[in-house]
Amino acid sequence: MSAQAATTTIVFADICRSTQLFELYGDARAREIEAETLSLLIEKAEKYEGEIVKTIGDEVMCRFSKPEKAVFSACEMQRAVTRSPSLSPLNLAIRVGLHCGEVILEDNDVFGDAVNTAARMAGLAKAQQIITTQSTVDSLPAIMRHTVRNLGAIPVRGKKSPLVVCEVIWQEDTSDLTTQFETIKERTGRPPRLSLTYNDRQLEITVENQPFSLGRNPKSHLIVETRFVSRNHASIEYRQGKFVLTDSSTNGTYIYMNDGRKVFVHRESFPLYGEGKISLGHDSSESETIYFTFPE
Repeated sequence: MSAQAATTTIVFADICRSTQLFELYGDARAREIEAETLSLLIEKAEKYEGEIVKTIGDEVMCRFSKPEKAVFSACEMQRAVTRSPSLSPLNLAIRVGLHCGEVILEDNDVFGDAVNTAARMAGLAKAQQIITTQSTVDSLPAIMRHTVRNLGAIPVRGKKSPLVVCEVIWQEDTSDLTTQFETIKERTGRPPRLSLTYNDRQLEITVENQPFSLGRNPKSHLIVETRFVSRNHASIEYRQGKFVLTDSSTNGTYIYMNDGRKVFVHRESFPLYGEGKISLGHDSSESETIYFTFPE
């Protein structure tokens, strides 16, 4: 197989203090415990379409097409080990590290800096921890980021500069996040999306490209250049089955619902549902109105 470049998320999960198993239970029983644990980790990786790259002693290495799948899998790995009727009485624990980046795929193996970084994250993790990089967190859907705690910049072996690392809080059951995505897919026949129309432009906000920014800032996803609009006026992100507009402007935002309601939002949030109009900074004239549609 020729070498191929790809963007992927690498996960390392290993058994903590595995050498103690051999001291406590003897070689044969310790090997059984290791095999049962690794089998459980592989099962949770494959549940989220993870590809097992290799097992190395008491460690499994796998890769995922999307970082959110890797995070869901890592959380389930931790919960599965702590809840296993046969493993939990042994006070067994795992640690997990993951990172999303460019890799080289060659001969059923994976190489590159992203692999090394994921391994370093696993090395930083303590028992019952999932550690990742801020850059990986930034590539997650916004709805998932509340399950992550920033640990600050930490020196990492092999890196010239410290990396900002984060801990994924797996003790809070994240399975509802996947069901939110699936419920809306089943109801609408496609992933959740909010459609916007502004002048002659049509845009769609999905779980992949949010939070979505609006304002005079040239880097905004939707640039609205009028004197009432702030540079970073508002943003839209997907939360708990709704696309929510959050105003952070000087003049506020007007939202006109199709049921006749007019809502003024200033430094606060409001869910967008059904159909309606948005005006940034003042009561709208039709030429400056942003139309939105979100099928419920």
